[in-house]
Amino acid sequence: MPRMNILNTVEREAFESPPVFNSVQRKQYFDFPTELRRLAAELRAPTHQLGFLLSAGYFKAAKSFFPPSAFHRRDFEYVARQLELEDPRFDFSDYKPRTRQLHEITIRTFYGFRVFDPEARRLLLKEIAGIVRSQLKPKLMLWLCVDALIREKIEVPSYTRLTKLILDAINRRKQELATIIEHTLDQDARGLLDGLLTQEPIEGRTAPGKTSAYKLTLIKKLSESTQPSKVKERVADLDLVGGLYHQLSPALQTYTNVRLSSGAV
Repeated sequence: MPRMNILNTVEREAFESPPVFNSVQRKQYFDFPTELRRLAAELRAPTHQLGFLLSAGYFKAAKSFFPPSAFHRRDFEYVARQLELEDPRFDFSDYKPRTRQLHEITIRTFYGFRVFDPEARRLLLKEIAGIVRSQLKPKLMLWLCVDALIREKIEVPSYTRLTKLILDAINRRKQELATIIEHTLDQDARGLLDGLLTQEPIEGRTAPGKTSAYKLTLIKKLSESTQPSKVKERVADLDLVGGLYHQLSPALQTYTNVRLSSGAV
């Protein structure tokens, strides 16, 4: 089964790329403190100086690192002018991975962040477990995870790594709920739930061409009409809801107990 994509193609590309700055943002994020400028000046090659400061600016904005191939040309030119490079080279082929890793350690330390290590992973998994129980949309879960990492001063990992943690947690939650259903719902209760997914005709419909709706949809909105037939339908719907609550009480109680035992509120 194909894995769910939390972000669409355009959103994922944006997540995995350095932020695109306007002129004001470029001045903001590439305005480097004296200490960072000093560290850059100590580097041997102009390309290393450029790569170091670009990485620092992008990290300041996104709390993540990006490959040199993704750096934006307007940003190179802006930082190159700061470095007073008359003939700056934008070929980062000699900006080796090992050098980049050393620079990333320096930048991360300068901004007071730590790498996404096993301890950070455990912290994030605990955060995700609470978010998943709230039944939010996966995209919102992703951004809440990013917010949590930044709050804890942890480098934001790759999109692939983040989505795997979130989707694994969602699947575990689904399995947990499926187990509760399997062990607590009898055939009568399942029959009542199945009945909510049958389609019934809509009287007095306002949407052209729409002639039926699921029973579950219809009972969400009780009619306020005082016509005897409508009152009778409303009473029948309330009886149905009451019966559902009675039948589903064991499952609901089990679900509540699981939430309490896991620390959810």
